[in-house]
Amino acid sequence: MNIIRTGMLCALCHTATKELVYLVLSAQSPVPQREMMNDRWCPAGCHLIHRVQWKEGMPPLHSSDA
Repeated sequence: MNIIRTGMLCALCHTATKELVYLVLSAQSPVPQREMMNDRWCPAGCHLIHRVQWKEGMPPLHSSDA
């Protein structure tokens, strides 16, 4: 299941970023078993206007176990 959630603050403008996350669900558990972050962007457009600074200032996308 894909969701969009509020993420960390943008390194350039300090607006809360948005994250596209894929949640791996299980019928045996009420909580997601794993999540994979597929994309992150700044609603203010920093990721488009200042691409190089965005890549340098923001940590890479990662997956984690829930």
